[in-house]
Amino acid sequence: MTRPAGRVGPLWILALTLGVVAVFASWFGPLQILLPVQTDRIGGPGGREALLGLVVGVGAAVALVANPIWGLISDRCRARLGTRMPVVYVGTAIGVAGQVVLLTADSGPATVAGWVLVQLGFNGPFAVLAALMADRVPEQQRGVVGSLFGVGQIVGVISGVVVAESVGGSAIGYLVLAVLTPALLSAIVVAGRAAPVASPAHAVTGGGGVGDDAGAGAGTGVDGEAGTDALARSRVALADFRPTREYAWAWLLRFLMNLTNAILLVYLFFFLDSVVGAPDPGSSVLVVTVITLVLSAVCAAIAGSFSDRLHRRREFAAAGALITAGGLLGLAASTTMPAVLAAAAVLGVGWGLFIAVDMAIITGSLATSGTAGTLLGVANIATSLPQVVAPAIAVPLVTSAAGYPALYWVGAGIAVAAALCTLPLRGVR
Repeated sequence: MTRPAGRVGPLWILALTLGVVAVFASWFGPLQILLPVQTDRIGGPGGREALLGLVVGVGAAVALVANPIWGLISDRCRARLGTRMPVVYVGTAIGVAGQVVLLTADSGPATVAGWVLVQLGFNGPFAVLAALMADRVPEQQRGVVGSLFGVGQIVGVISGVVVAESVGGSAIGYLVLAVLTPALLSAIVVAGRAAPVASPAHAVTGGGGVGDDAGAGAGTGVDGEAGTDALARSRVALADFRPTREYAWAWLLRFLMNLTNAILLVYLFFFLDSVVGAPDPGSSVLVVTVITLVLSAVCAAIAGSFSDRLHRRREFAAAGALITAGGLLGLAASTTMPAVLAAAAVLGVGWGLFIAVDMAIITGSLATSGTAGTLLGVANIATSLPQVVAPAIAVPLVTSAAGYPALYWVGAGIAVAAALCTLPLRGVR
């Protein structure tokens, strides 16, 4: 894979991080507080879990398709226009429309429709932000920038929860997010106009011509022959979409770790209400989230820098997965807030170690940068799919005699499986 030649500057990294903050605030403020409060009001005590599972599951199913399609569109935008930014514009507009729908939703179908638009829309900017890692960040900076990409996710989750809790879980939270999200995403639009990007024409190792502008076909092609016919170029492009062995294992690692995270986050509000007996579940969610994610951010920032220096990625991911398993086991045994907070601290360390190297592992497993948007869109399915799978796992458990402890035991087993996925990643530093 052709690597970007120049180092990226701090302002561009800040703009990328702010974009990630914007997207994750718009996802997790609703997921952790706004949607649970809304589905509790609409579905009542007897139907809130099922309705929340339906809303989250349908939205995540849309995200499964939307993210790789947005990635593919952004690849073609880059080839023809020299930028991925049209995807940011259109996706943001759709996402904000979904937030407006949720602002006024007072029924199950309206809530599902609003959340579908949010997922459909904001997966566009997120696909672009991930692709920019492959476009513009050289290998020697991917630990640091990748860890800040993860820190942006953490700050976004906290910001979304803070916004939701500050308005008491009311629908006004959607309006606040509808204003803040475009404002933060505008930073990467401005920074993107100034930063250089690797040419798609040289994205395929050992070849030329793929992604060239019209009229470039008269240049030197593969093996020095002048010109390249359209069929040959299409075959090379299709071959670029074939994932590497390391990419497949990196995808599975990301999926399993995000599944443990979804199991933790989606039903945390109801766990604190039903099992722990928190008098104000919304405030308790905020406290748990802040503790977990602040520790994650600190660990990610430190571990990302060390991973660059040590030229190691998978060891950090394995340690993070095993520590996450320990935190989920602690949560399974928790019936008081102090015990929950202790488990949350362990989970924060584990998640921080993983996200410090997650983006570096994924981008390091790509065979070419010419299809980075598409393949990273497919990789982002590993982030969205757990939101479909988690309710399918959780609802039968939490509504049975086994309850929430069984759910977190299952989550711990999934985290151990994630640690095992790092063993075959020998080709990724």
